[in-house]
Amino acid sequence: MLDKEILYDNVGDVNKKNGTLMRFLPSTVTIAAFCCGLTAIKLALFQKWEMAVLCIFISALLDAFDGKVARLLGHSSQFGAQLDSLSDLVCFGVAPSLILFLKTGYMLENIGWGVCLFFSICCALRLARFNVAQIVGESKPDWAKKYFSGVPAPAGAILAIFPLVLFFKTGDYVFLCPTFVSFALLISGVLMISTLKTFSSKMIEIGSESALLALISISLLIICLITDLWLTLSIMVTLYIMLIPYSVYKYSKTQKTENQESCESKRCK
Repeated sequence: MLDKEILYDNVGDVNKKNGTLMRFLPSTVTIAAFCCGLTAIKLALFQKWEMAVLCIFISALLDAFDGKVARLLGHSSQFGAQLDSLSDLVCFGVAPSLILFLKTGYMLENIGWGVCLFFSICCALRLARFNVAQIVGESKPDWAKKYFSGVPAPAGAILAIFPLVLFFKTGDYVFLCPTFVSFALLISGVLMISTLKTFSSKMIEIGSESALLALISISLLIICLITDLWLTLSIMVTLYIMLIPYSVYKYSKTQKTENQESCESKRCK
């Protein structure tokens, strides 16, 4: 009897320790993303451009998972939300603009630096707007929660460094033209602070019936990344750019349909 009590006590201690570790897991993922963003800046200073850009993509991947991990484990908190925003500002607001300035933006001197500042400010404004919306608890219908207002910070950063991705794949120096790079930064900054409705990751719902298809798709994506990294990333970014106007159209159409159904239901009452 005593041995069983000791065994149960030990199991309880292990579960308690595991619970404590799980509570810190989401913040650990966020800190890992933050470290990748800072490492991207360091690699750019040493002119290791490909590794610097990869660090931005890794940060974006980690950022996509920290919130999901927190919700899955039931450990969402205001601390984690604020830490995530601070990490995003460094990884997706500061790091991309510095990388592009060090690579090609410096050729435009003060104008190039001004464009980089504009992009970073837009990212900060977008994150501040998002934080306020989360704190206030803006009420939205369920279908509207599947859309972002403007391009999210990770996507904005990837759009900004897209010219470098194209250069790594093609070797064409036209993609390193300071004017072209500055244009990409400006457009990315404007998209982040815009009110255009873009698809959220909540649009992707993987049920038990589609789990196998999702696993196969992920496996194929990994194979493509290993086979031809920059081509795969170029295609993925291009597809996302094409999705932006479609998401705006889809949101507008859904909103119109919902409004019509709401009006009809009120008339029936």
